Amino acid sequence: MDDLHRLIAIEEVKRLKARYFRCVDTKDWEGFKSLFSPDAVFDISQDVPGAVLIGPEKIAQAASVPLTGCVSVHHGHCPEIEITSPTTATGIWAMQDILRWAADSATPNRWLHGYGHYVENYERIDGRWHIKTMKLTRLRVDIG
Repeated sequence: MDDLHRLIAIEEVKRLKARYFRCVDTKDWEGFKSLFSPDAVFDISQDVPGAVLIGPEKIAQAASVPLTGCVSVHHGHCPEIEITSPTTATGIWAMQDILRWAADSATPNRWLHGYGHYVENYERIDGRWHIKTMKLTRLRVDIG
């Protein structure tokens, strides 16, 4: 892969991750599911012990349920993306999320402010990049 195509692929992966954050915060769960490969794996075991989700449906369900009645802001920063082949890539994103639940929410917390990293693998399927694997690692979580 030449440098130009590598740079284009990196930009496409950045746009994929931007859609991930937008879909989560706008609660666009159909759009969210479309970002993942059919056999995608999301490891959130640091937040929920033992939780490794497989498939776009389960990943979307696991994200949507706790975010019901929640205003969320998710940011990804400082992407370290490596194109490993014309159809595969890896990435690490510094992340920050701020969650605010309504006073009448069933969630025991009113707010959460987290910091950490997403460690990811991507796969190009039919000319479009998808998230293949994703692991959320937390450096700090403030809860109130």
